[in-house]
Amino acid sequence: MKIVLLIFSLAFFFFSLFPKLSFSQSLQFYKEDLIFEIKDNYFHVDGIYHFCNNSNKEINQVLFYPFPIDKLYGTVDSVFAADFKTGSVNIITNKSEQGAYFKIKINAYGIAKYHIFYRQKTENNKAEYILKTTQKWGKPFEKASYKLIVSEKLRIISMSYTPDSIRTEKEKKFYFWNKTDFMPDKNMEFYFEP
Repeated sequence: MKIVLLIFSLAFFFFSLFPKLSFSQSLQFYKEDLIFEIKDNYFHVDGIYHFCNNSNKEINQVLFYPFPIDKLYGTVDSVFAADFKTGSVNIITNKSEQGAYFKIKINAYGIAKYHIFYRQKTENNKAEYILKTTQKWGKPFEKASYKLIVSEKLRIISMSYTPDSIRTEKEKKFYFWNKTDFMPDKNMEFYFEP
């Protein structure tokens, strides 16, 4: 029993001195820049996603990109993903109603950008983009920017995050959000009516 306690105590001491060795995450999702648009009964999401590799080994893996699922939404009828570095536009490995899987490859201590677009039918005057999954990465976004574009004729009733600024131009309304050190506690939701 004393030997077990001694081993446990030594292990606890070691990991308290070197927490990063035991719990480090080499892949970091640190920034996203997205444009949302509600038009023609569809919600369009067009984003640039920034990742970095904090390790001395190449990362080559598949990530899951979730779609909002609710009886208020229709299906995602198109999705596109591309790797900026390689120019590859066919990095989706699988797609379901829940989301899409896409391949990423990042050199040791490297950075990478991926372009992902999808379009989802809006059934009941609500649109949503999933943000809360950021919490699973264990770190906030260093920076995040969002823009919503709608026709002036479409009225936004409410949204889950208050925009930093709003602009009207050429019969369209633009809503802007700019975040720093951002750990979302809710998804980006828009309620609207024609």
